[in-house]
Amino acid sequence: MKGEKNMKKILLLGIILLLMIITAACVAQDDNITTDKIEVEDSESSETTVVLSEPSEDATCKYCKMDVYNKAHDMGMFSAQGITEEGKSLFFDDVGCMLNQERIDNSTLEKYVRDYHTLEWIKLDVAVVVKTEIKTPMNYGYAFFEDKEGGQAFIEELGSEKASFSSISDIDKVAGHRHIKKIEKMQNLESKETHDMKSEDNTEMNEIKPENKDKDENSDSQR
Repeated sequence: MKGEKNMKKILLLGIILLLMIITAACVAQDDNITTDKIEVEDSESSETTVVLSEPSEDATCKYCKMDVYNKAHDMGMFSAQGITEEGKSLFFDDVGCMLNQERIDNSTLEKYVRDYHTLEWIKLDVAVVVKTEIKTPMNYGYAFFEDKEGGQAFIEELGSEKASFSSISDIDKVAGHRHIKKIEKMQNLESKETHDMKSEDNTEMNEIKPENKDKDENSDSQR
């Protein structure tokens, strides 16, 4: 009998120990989950805060070197701002120039444009794009809005024949085409300059040869 009682006690103790081990393991797992969540939240909160600024009075477009207008100017609503990975602000007089600068640098900027009405900076990625016939600094003709309602009101104001919803990919196609044309123009100009330099060299050589010929003739006559 005593042996049976001892066995029961041992079995009961074993069960209690097993339950304690299982409970401890569960608590440890919960602690790991909590720690992971805190680490993720901390990493998110440690992201670099983007500081947007305004172009100075003498600011020029990083891409085309033309003037960049501040928001007080009639063309100020079309200016764009790109933030580099280092947090540096680059300004552009029109949105297409910003996309082409990414092509040149082979990099991705954090891109901002102005809301047409409020003139506040908004992310290009979430902006509502409207293609219009209104004049912009580089004649891209795009206006941007914080929400679709603002874009729709603008389209109704101008008329659907003069304005319509568009997209960033549409802007990029136009910008890319212009960039190729610009490169071709620069290459043609360099080729022309090289050709002109060669022509000048040939002209100088032709002018020198008769002089040498006259010297040779004079030398022969003296002999």
